[in-house]
Amino acid sequence: MKVGVVTFHSAFNFGATLQTWALQKALRQLGAESCVINYHPKVIDSLYDPYEGKSGFDRTKRHWYLKLTAPERLVRFQRYSAFLKKNLTLAGDYKTYEELEKNPPKLDAYITGSDQVWNSSHIGGYDPAYYLEFAPEGSRKISYGASVGKNYVLPAYKEQIKNALKDYAAVSLREVSTTPAIEKLSKVPVKVVADPTFLLRREDYDEIRVDERRKEKYILVYMMEENQEVKKLANRVSKTLGYPIVQRRPVEKFVNEVESCYTATPGEFIGLVSNAEYVITNSFHGTVFSLIYEKPFISLLHSDTGSRTVDLLRNLRMEDHIVWDEKEFYDMEKFQIRNVEELRARIAKLRKDSRQYLGESLGLLEPDKEKVDCPTGILKEECYGCYACKEICPKDAISMETDEEGFYYPSVDHEKCISCGLCQKVCIRLAEHFPQEILQPKVYGAVNKDMSARIESSSGGVFPELARYIIEEKSGYVVGVRWDEQMRAVADIAHTIEEAMAFRGSKYVKSELKDIWPRIKDLLDRGETVLYSGLPCECAALQSYLRKPYENLYVCEILCHAAPSPKILRKYLDYLENKFKSRVVDVTFRDKSETGWLIHRTQLVVKFENGQVLRVNARKNNYFRAFLNDYISRECCNHCEYVYDHRKGDLTIGDFWGIQYLMPELFDDKGASCVLMHNKKGEELWKAISDKFDVRQSSMQDVFAKNHRCPSPYHSIRDEIFDLMDEKPINSLLREYNDLKN
Repeated sequence: MKVGVVTFHSAFNFGATLQTWALQKALRQLGAESCVINYHPKVIDSLYDPYEGKSGFDRTKRHWYLKLTAPERLVRFQRYSAFLKKNLTLAGDYKTYEELEKNPPKLDAYITGSDQVWNSSHIGGYDPAYYLEFAPEGSRKISYGASVGKNYVLPAYKEQIKNALKDYAAVSLREVSTTPAIEKLSKVPVKVVADPTFLLRREDYDEIRVDERRKEKYILVYMMEENQEVKKLANRVSKTLGYPIVQRRPVEKFVNEVESCYTATPGEFIGLVSNAEYVITNSFHGTVFSLIYEKPFISLLHSDTGSRTVDLLRNLRMEDHIVWDEKEFYDMEKFQIRNVEELRARIAKLRKDSRQYLGESLGLLEPDKEKVDCPTGILKEECYGCYACKEICPKDAISMETDEEGFYYPSVDHEKCISCGLCQKVCIRLAEHFPQEILQPKVYGAVNKDMSARIESSSGGVFPELARYIIEEKSGYVVGVRWDEQMRAVADIAHTIEEAMAFRGSKYVKSELKDIWPRIKDLLDRGETVLYSGLPCECAALQSYLRKPYENLYVCEILCHAAPSPKILRKYLDYLENKFKSRVVDVTFRDKSETGWLIHRTQLVVKFENGQVLRVNARKNNYFRAFLNDYISRECCNHCEYVYDHRKGDLTIGDFWGIQYLMPELFDDKGASCVLMHNKKGEELWKAISDKFDVRQSSMQDVFAKNHRCPSPYHSIRDEIFDLMDEKPINSLLREYNDLKN
């Protein structure tokens, strides 16, 4: 297979060049005949080519002027150009999109990415080349690690991007934050992958690495933007350790500087990193290669791209290497990589998963992912465990079984299965759920005027009033989640206020949904009014299972962070029961009665059968912290479709985080809710209870400034915890990964 890549390969930037070279080499290792499409428009060339726009005698004059005033620019240009020519297989020579469109290279597949190839600020607005519009009809098109550079797409370019992406076989990005914006424009799922530089092993870089011949020890300072904090810190470290500084910029002089690597090639940059005693950087790729070569390093953050450095280091459990303020740096041990073997394992996992995705997207590798044992045929990591397929089966051929992580997945009895296709029709991963044009809901901030109702609820006390209205005014039924006698979170149906109050308070664990859908359908078919309250995916599952709208059904979504493993919670409760010598009879994950509602103050309260009560800071608790960090949740939460404005409920309620800044008059640290009304039924329901609340109008932007706008991010730590949870005591295991230990 012949594969070509469009990226910023001609940018004289170590990171841009090395990610291009790494992707080219990784493709060859996967069996492709790869090249880099030599598209270098003026908007890129003007930044790096000292002769840009000059020809003939003007070029000669420019050459001699630079030779006299800035000879290092000529040396850098000549050496860097030679490196690109030698190490990149370049196809064509295109300075404009028109040239590329008229005569594109004839290939089997085309890739856009990585780097900020979809950042309108970098490409002069919208450049169809970086969206592969030049590729011949019928060819395979994918993106690998593309970046928009921000968490939104400018409205002016949405239709062009949407039209371009409709022909993509696979779309992957470099940053989690951009996923929701691109998912709205893409017909295929959007995946977050590792930067291409992680697709290779350290040994692969030996092909281009040029070792530093300097015999004396040195500190490498790799600064992508002028930053006084980097300079101050580097000078201080140099003085303390007695090592001189080698740095990148030709005009940034350090106190103990011995060399600038401004004219170095990318191969020499790798050599400088690999031979440095210490690395101080505010560059993402400076951090990347420090990790690959396992060098003692610290990262200060670039003002524009620092978030991806933070994401990377958190994912690799190396966030201790971030220096947020140079004045607070005093411990040289911060440089050291404490557990090299663990770091290697995490990088290996990133490499494996991203290479597999790249290979699958191009058809070079067979899928290496487990599918559910169900005629739906979806991947296990995509399954919500929503029970819709199980409950719709007319032959009872599908059962729900727990896996080694403690989550429920479908399992089919092939002898009973008649291949009717009903499970596929109701599978919420397969169904088309959302209209192309999503209407924006009416949004409010609300707090219950009844303080006792708020204290007993997780947020602003909306659910108790909804339940009361349905039961008392409609003589109806309310569906929610309660603890059973074994402290399992189970979905149940209430017909009295007393029963419904057991549903108050968030249960931070994936609940059991056995038999709940048929029970609800039976009530609806009998003409009873039902309020269903649950996670967004569960709301979608109920509606999909019912297969038709019911006027007597009200669906209330609860804003979701993610759904933790019941097995891990059970192990944690077993630990507490053993420690306190008594059975756990109740858990309140966010009790605000004594210390307040804000997440850094709220308490986790556990009650025991013998009367003992455990009260701890919830945010620092080992179980709750693992949940907040997305370490113990179901895999599908990393691929959730029900985020931001992708809603199936009549209304959505949840915590209104940040309300103290937006509506201080509603904030008393005892809980506040956001209320989103998606249709007339939602408005009707809210109107019936709104007089119980202090209310202010709000917006989606305000609500989701502090709430999830996108699926919970994947962390390799998740795999480590689930791999070890049957081998290590659960509290000790979770404590290892608690970044806010007491």
